[in-house]
Amino acid sequence: MDDGFASIEELKRRVTVASVLQCRLMRMVMENKRTVLDVFEEGRGGLNGVLGERLGTWLLRAVPHRSIVGHSYTLHIPPGQEDFRCGREWGEIVGRVTSNTMGTKYTISEVSGANAWHEVCIVTYDINFMGKKGPRKMTATIRAVDKTGRAIEPLQPLSKQNKAPNAVVLESKSPQWNSETRAFGLEFYNRVLVSSVKNFQLVHPEDVDYIVVQFGKVAEGVFTMDARFPMSPIMAFGVAVSAMDHKLACP
Repeated sequence: MDDGFASIEELKRRVTVASVLQCRLMRMVMENKRTVLDVFEEGRGGLNGVLGERLGTWLLRAVPHRSIVGHSYTLHIPPGQEDFRCGREWGEIVGRVTSNTMGTKYTISEVSGANAWHEVCIVTYDINFMGKKGPRKMTATIRAVDKTGRAIEPLQPLSKQNKAPNAVVLESKSPQWNSETRAFGLEFYNRVLVSSVKNFQLVHPEDVDYIVVQFGKVAEGVFTMDARFPMSPIMAFGVAVSAMDHKLACP
């Protein structure tokens, strides 16, 4: 990705094994009062924030849509000049995140053709009986990739193949109780500054030291998101969006 906007192919491509995608998420309130989520890749030039800080390359925008059966978000590339001329505040749609009514299951999909959707990740949350005092437990199921980085396709939609051999299941890393702060906590290596039930790290159960996705709060409306192989920018952003969404069963 260069100092310009990333291509759709780059947003779908898995992060390379030797790199880490470090991003900043911003909750933005538009003129029409709709709240959107923007994600920027850090360290790549790009746009300035309200306070003059460098936000980096603008990657994606999540636009919320409400319904009686659950929440959904469409994922868009940044608006281009033609979009601005037409009064649009986001560009072409490249993905979506949909939830069930209780907010315990989210499906992340990519656009794969004209009016066609391709499931790439399923995120599930356990019901949190401890409310805001306890950590959330979540899993993310994604398609496995071969040695070339190409996704191994299941014969059926991913949501029906969670235990398939060609799927990878990631789990939230279990926080440890800190008696001094009287809170659960993880080591975020100075990337997260504010305690929040939404903060998480996704790991493979067989290697809990390899953090695939890390997400956490920095300030009001500001978050960091770091992703590694085998996640793609769209997948990682979709998981972060699911964490920020309101959940009836997971305070």
